[in-house]
Amino acid sequence: MSVDEVDVLPGTGALHDRSVAIARGDQPVGPRTPWRLRSAFKQVARDADMTQVTVTMPAPGVVELRHRAHLAGPSVRSDQAQPDQEAVLRQWFGEPGLRLVHGDAAALWDVADAELSVINLATIRALEQLTGTTLDIRRFRANVYVDGLPAFAELSWVGRRIRLGDCEVEVIRPIARCRATSANPGTGERDLEFPSLLTRTIGLPHLGVYARLAGPARLHVGSTVVVGDRPDPVPLGDRLRERREVMHPWPREAEVLETVREDDRTISVWLRDPYRQPVFAGQHIRVHLPTANAALTWRAYSVSGRRDDRIRITVRLRGAVSESLALLASGDRLLISGPFGVPTLSREPRPLYLVSAGIGITPMAAALQQLVAVADGRPVSVLHVDASKESATLWPEVVELARLSGATATLFETRRAARRPTKRDILDSLAGDRDAEALVCGSTDFVAMVSDALRSAGVDADRIHSDPFLSPATEVPVRRPAPGSGPHPVTYLPDGTAATWTDADGTLLELAENHGVPVLSACRSGACGTCTLDLVHGEVSYLVDPALPPGSRAVLACSAVPTGPVVLRLPRPPE
Repeated sequence: MSVDEVDVLPGTGALHDRSVAIARGDQPVGPRTPWRLRSAFKQVARDADMTQVTVTMPAPGVVELRHRAHLAGPSVRSDQAQPDQEAVLRQWFGEPGLRLVHGDAAALWDVADAELSVINLATIRALEQLTGTTLDIRRFRANVYVDGLPAFAELSWVGRRIRLGDCEVEVIRPIARCRATSANPGTGERDLEFPSLLTRTIGLPHLGVYARLAGPARLHVGSTVVVGDRPDPVPLGDRLRERREVMHPWPREAEVLETVREDDRTISVWLRDPYRQPVFAGQHIRVHLPTANAALTWRAYSVSGRRDDRIRITVRLRGAVSESLALLASGDRLLISGPFGVPTLSREPRPLYLVSAGIGITPMAAALQQLVAVADGRPVSVLHVDASKESATLWPEVVELARLSGATATLFETRRAARRPTKRDILDSLAGDRDAEALVCGSTDFVAMVSDALRSAGVDADRIHSDPFLSPATEVPVRRPAPGSGPHPVTYLPDGTAATWTDADGTLLELAENHGVPVLSACRSGACGTCTLDLVHGEVSYLVDPALPPGSRAVLACSAVPTGPVVLRLPRPPE
């Protein structure tokens, strides 16, 4: 419902916003309820036909609902008796026990403290241009729409004070869009896998921000928007951690500390993450860069090193994005998100093989640095393939780290050998331990060849972590049915919770939730990486292909289903 002005109050948000909900029949929700998870209510994310329900206020404090497919029938009013509400709602949705409930003191927002949601209309227009899709702003159900600002400017607003006329707010988090935005507000059909499309386009599932009110105010259409200064990152990060925010998928401006020319075709960029997120070997960050037409483009780069609160990415110079990164200077700001991916190094003291080619050496440098930092004593064999010693980026650093960790380091020079390595070359350069685990990084052909060689030597496929060079998916995402109906046994570690999946259970995330397994999630569309689990055993299939595959032994639980027995491990930081 569009209005020219509205009163806003801390703890309440916009007057009457989300003050009423339709409680599900199987949920013990009283007529007046404190804030609770939206799974207790009918919602567009699960029930696309909720877009067909219209809301009016025929009298002060009275809410009336109508359904576009049942306009000739009775409406549902908040001042009706509950049996009358249930009868009409059952006619609309075919579900027993549905009834209206009121938020008690606080509105029934998607998250407990989301007093106002704000959308930048310039960002919507830029996305329309990037995707060739017309976006009805009703998909996003924001309280406030702002205009006249640069597209995507809001991605760096967390912690800032914003003035909306006489109303002052603090931006508390970006909004990770969920499947509700995939529903067409006009037809009620899921006609667009929007969170996945968004991530494929800009590398982020976020659109808009949540804000907290500084005090009571009245919002007016046409008011001036003033964006405050960037906050001090240290106290901001401390506040976010105190709120137990899951910050790693969020966009934020990292400070560029140094750009190093490694050789004539490679640079390294040292960054300071304002959120000081922990980063482990095998993980990557995404960089998001503005383009000439006021849009946003992105790439993902493995973290190649870390010192205290500094992280390093090492980039081969090819294309516009890498050339833009090469121009960064100390003091510049770079929009980043992450880290993403399951940490590669397990806690098990198995022998470790690190096998790479070309710029695939970057996660190997990070792995060796981590082993040295914790004085890990496991046997390590390093094999790197490059044209020559002179062209092998970071090789001197890898050799020194290998010496410090007691590892062996072998360089296969294709120019000197006048050929590429064979499977025999790979196995001859490694220790030959069938109990080993391996990290393999390089081109898709190289990763496939090395993985096949290791399997043929008896290394368990579940202990081979492959990280091939891949570009982000750009095609329009399409949802597909599960490849089979099950039943398949699923085990969630470390607690060992056992479940049986069938196609009626939905995704691995939904199965976990139904069995009380605490898997974190946000977008629920395979776009943000929050729900990443470690695939210990088995195989999965995706209902929507991720914008960027999470890795060979990682699973995005919100969009994956098992194809047979699987064992999954919830993430935990390595020692």
